[in-house]
Amino acid sequence: MTEESVSALQARLEMRERQIEAMHRISAALFSKTSLDDLLRETLTVSLHTVQADAGSILLFDRERHVLVFRYVIGGATELVGREFDPITDLKGNASRVFRTGEALITPDTSSSGHNPKFDHDTGYVTKNMLTVPLKNMNETIGVMQALNRRSGQFDQDDQDLLEIVSSLASTSIVNATLAQEAQLAAVARAVGDLGHDIKNALTPIETMVETTVQAFIVPMFEELDALAASWQDSDPEKAQLMQAPTQLLRDWYPEMQGSVQDGCADIREMVSEIADYIKGAQATHFENNRVDEVIQERLRRLMVLARNRRVALNLEDMTAVPPFPFDNRLLGRAIFNLVNNALGAINDAVKRKNLEMRPEGFNIRITATAVTDGVFPEGNYCCINVEDDGPGIPPHVRESLFTSKAISTTPGGTGIGTRFVKSVADAHHGTVGVISEPGNGSCFWIKLPLTQSQP
Repeated sequence: MTEESVSALQARLEMRERQIEAMHRISAALFSKTSLDDLLRETLTVSLHTVQADAGSILLFDRERHVLVFRYVIGGATELVGREFDPITDLKGNASRVFRTGEALITPDTSSSGHNPKFDHDTGYVTKNMLTVPLKNMNETIGVMQALNRRSGQFDQDDQDLLEIVSSLASTSIVNATLAQEAQLAAVARAVGDLGHDIKNALTPIETMVETTVQAFIVPMFEELDALAASWQDSDPEKAQLMQAPTQLLRDWYPEMQGSVQDGCADIREMVSEIADYIKGAQATHFENNRVDEVIQERLRRLMVLARNRRVALNLEDMTAVPPFPFDNRLLGRAIFNLVNNALGAINDAVKRKNLEMRPEGFNIRITATAVTDGVFPEGNYCCINVEDDGPGIPPHVRESLFTSKAISTTPGGTGIGTRFVKSVADAHHGTVGVISEPGNGSCFWIKLPLTQSQP
C-alpha cells in the first residue's frame, strides 16, 4: 500500500470518527434536551464543532407567516436572532435557495455568489465561506442550518455529509419539540385567557365604585358646599372662604385619583390581552402615522403619581423634531411604559434593599427621542427612543439575558417578560432594541425603529 493510499485511508478514518462523534453527541442531545431552545443550541454547537466552523445559525420556517426566522445563532452575529425574511421572494441568500430546493449548498467565496451582504452589513460580521443544509422532516423542509467561515481551508463534500447527518437526526426532534412547545403555549394561553376574563370582571366593581363615589357623593357634596358658601359670600366673605378651604385639597386631588384608577384599570385590561397575544405569538400590529412625543406623553402621564411618590423625576426632552412615522400606537406606548415602569421599580427596590442611597434631590429618568431622516436603516432613516436612569444599573449576567427567552429579573416577583415584550414590539416594527448599563452607573435602554414600513 502506497503512502498516498495510507494518507487517504487515514483521512477517511478521521472523517468516520468525526461522524460517529457527531452522531453520538446529537443523539445524546435528542434524548436529554426537552426544550426547543436547548435542542437548537446543542444541535448548532455540535454541527459547528464537527465541521470546524467559526459561526453558524439555525433558521426555522414559520408556516403561518411564510417566513424563515433566525432561531439560534452562534458566533459574531447573535443579534440576528428573531430576524425574518420571505424565502420565496428573497433571491439573494443561500438560506432561501436551500430552503426552496431542499438541496445542500457549499459556497467557497461569498463575495462572488449566493450571500446577501445585508446581514454582514447589519452585524459587522464578515462571512467568507459557508455551508448550508436543509432541515427536513420526512419530505418537508422545516428550515435550514448554516455553518460560516471554516477555521482552516474550505468546506468540502465530507463536511456537507457530516452536516446532513446531524441535520437529519435533529429535524424530527425539532419538529417534536416545536409541537410540544406549541401545545404548552396553547395551554398557557388558555389559562391566561381564563385568568384575564376573571381579572377584567374583578375590575368592573372597582371602576363602578370609584365612579359612584365621585358622581353620587363627592360632586354633590362640593355643589352643596359651593351653594352654601355663595349664600354667605355677600354677608360674610371670610366665613364663605373658611367653609371651602378645608375641601380644597380634596378638590384638587380627586380628579387625578379618578383618572389614575381609570387609567390603571384600562392598563390592566390591555396588559392581560397583550400577555395572551405575546404567549400565543400572535401580536397583531396596526401601523398609522403618529407623533412619538404624543404617545410618550400620554403613556407617562399614568406614571407621574407613582414617580412622585418614589421621588423620581420623569424628564421628557423636546421631541418635536421627530417627524410623524408609521408605528403601532398601542404596542410602542406599552413598550415605553414598561421600560419606564421597570426603571421606577429597579430604583425603588434598590433603595429598599439599601443597595442605593436615597439622594436629597431624588432620582431621574430621562426619556428622549431623536430621528435621522436620511440614509438606510439601521444607520439612517430611524427614530431612536432612549429611556435613561441614574439608578442601580444592571449586573452583567442579567444584562446579557435581557430580551431573550431566559431573561432574568432582579426585582422580587419579576418574570423578565417585560423586556421580552419590548423586544417583540421592536421586532414587530422591524426595529432593534438594546441596553447600555453597568452596576452603579444607571441604565440606558433604547428602541430604534425605521421611519418607513414596507407594505405587506
